Amino acid sequence: MSELKILTPRVKGISFRSVLHALEALRGPEAVPACMKVMPPDLSDAYRYGTILASSWYPIDWYRALLGAVNTSANQGDRFVVAIGRQCMREDMSGVYRAAFKLLSPQAVIRMTPRIFSNYYDTGKCTVVEAKVGYAHANWAGCTGFDRNMWNEIFGATEMVMELAGAKHIRSRVLAGGSDGDDTADFAGHWA
Repeated sequence: MSELKILTPRVKGISFRSVLHALEALRGPEAVPACMKVMPPDLSDAYRYGTILASSWYPIDWYRALLGAVNTSANQGDRFVVAIGRQCMREDMSGVYRAAFKLLSPQAVIRMTPRIFSNYYDTGKCTVVEAKVGYAHANWAGCTGFDRNMWNEIFGATEMVMELAGAKHIRSRVLAGGSDGDDTADFAGHWA
């Protein structure tokens, strides 16, 4: 009889690399070793030995632990994890992507959020509920294993997508979910 394998939700390796680059960009090079000290040993060893590959998939538990270690080591609260998400997206969408974003309206770029999300996570689904001039509303559902830090990182990345597309004076808020234990979230953004 064959053994049944249960797959856990996974996150793309590029996300793991981006988070530490963002931490260093925002807090300086000394922040990375401080963060690694509070990571679980298997995760810090993966960083130390360079076994996290950008195109491979890793357990969502590791990503939750990574963002938890970032938040703990920085001791800055939720807004810092939002800033990490913004910085990660800024770096990930450099070059050709950034040039393309400048050609599209913020609402057109927001409509691409489901595709961007699925490039990073193999669990959950993002749906753009509404995207019009000056306003967008997105919903995430089925996001097994997410916690508050992960949601805040996603919200920050979503804000940066709007900004890269030319949105100014962004005001965003969580309409529902998006906290520890939630596998859903509704997020809205207004801009000028």
